[in-house]
Amino acid sequence: MTQIISNLNKTALVVDRPIGQDNPPLLLPNTHDVSQEIPTQHVLQMSDFAVDWDDKLTDKQLDTFVTDGWLIIDDVFNSTALLALQAESGFVDYRDAELTAGVRISDIRGDRIRWITENFFAGYYYLQSINALASLFNRSLFAGIRHSEAHYACYPTGFGYQWHSDNPAGRDERVISAVFYLNDNWEAADGGALEVVDKHGTHHEVMPVANRLIIFDSDLRHQVQIAHRQRYSIATWLRRDDAVVLFATP
Repeated sequence: MTQIISNLNKTALVVDRPIGQDNPPLLLPNTHDVSQEIPTQHVLQMSDFAVDWDDKLTDKQLDTFVTDGWLIIDDVFNSTALLALQAESGFVDYRDAELTAGVRISDIRGDRIRWITENFFAGYYYLQSINALASLFNRSLFAGIRHSEAHYACYPTGFGYQWHSDNPAGRDERVISAVFYLNDNWEAADGGALEVVDKHGTHHEVMPVANRLIIFDSDLRHQVQIAHRQRYSIATWLRRDDAVVLFATP
């Protein structure tokens, strides 16, 4: 594949109120595993979220992404990073999501969200890892990505998000969309699948299982089917415009 130098810049993030006091929140063991000891508090580092994206994404996979417009990567992070993201997603103060025009219509989307800033310890390291993925897309696919943004998302039982694309009419700032899933032991009966229509018009259903990342062209139409249990994820966008400084809402 043709290689180019990345133009990716680190996103500037500013907050006025810390989300949590600990780094990270206490990580609880799997209560179903009686042999697992209670973990000691672990100070997160960027290295905990290191991913060899060149190993995760072969040239063949990248070619398939270009042709079809989407792909799935499983087992993205190690157990420390995954557990930290799961824990953090459970203690943030979620807010009602809005549509592009600033109007919340629960019949269209029912998720509650919180944008990730540098004081979300696990989430911020997640974003830096996604920036490394963006660099790969820039080197390999001439993507022109300049920064990434993401928010934690929680879908209460009985809610989803109807058909839409991530670039509103006449906009093209979002190049690639990605969703990282956080729920353990998710089953088909729990609903909440992401349905995406690829570049050939074929529908695909992706189950929201923990440590899975789905990546797709931001212009593709997709929807979140109704969830039958509370569903946690991180919605992510790789963008070609300049970064916007985010401020935490008190």
